[in-house]
Amino acid sequence: MSGPGAQAWRDALVAMADPGVTAVLTVQCGLDWLRPGTAPLRDEIDEAITALAIARPGVRADRIVVHSLPAIGDIPPDELAELNRAHADWLWRLGLVGVMLPDAARPRVHRAIVAGTRHSVDVVDGFELQVNGAWADSGAVAAAHPSA
Repeated sequence: MSGPGAQAWRDALVAMADPGVTAVLTVQCGLDWLRPGTAPLRDEIDEAITALAIARPGVRADRIVVHSLPAIGDIPPDELAELNRAHADWLWRLGLVGVMLPDAARPRVHRAIVAGTRHSVDVVDGFELQVNGAWADSGAVAAAHPSA
């Protein structure tokens, strides 16, 4: 996965418990999120954001994920099929969470489309928290989600 390592993501999950957190932005567009080794962390992030939405519906959660897999010709067909399965399952679960929660609490899932033959989305994976209305890294937030 691009961007911060697993520990940084887990640290951000712990920091979400701060009562001053007013918004969350995750960018998970790297293909590594779809590999079996990162599934536990991906699920942990999904569960934590869902729990936050249920417990504190006033906290805005924006999630940027890849809409479709980029052009990746050097991956063996079996691995590509597994990536596609993991991607479809993840998007289905994110959508299901959205349907189950009231509009005010629903995490907003934004899908980054990889055009044509591009091999990646030009954003760096990351997890940002807004505390008391201020983003810790406003530059990263603006780069990933200009309307945030």
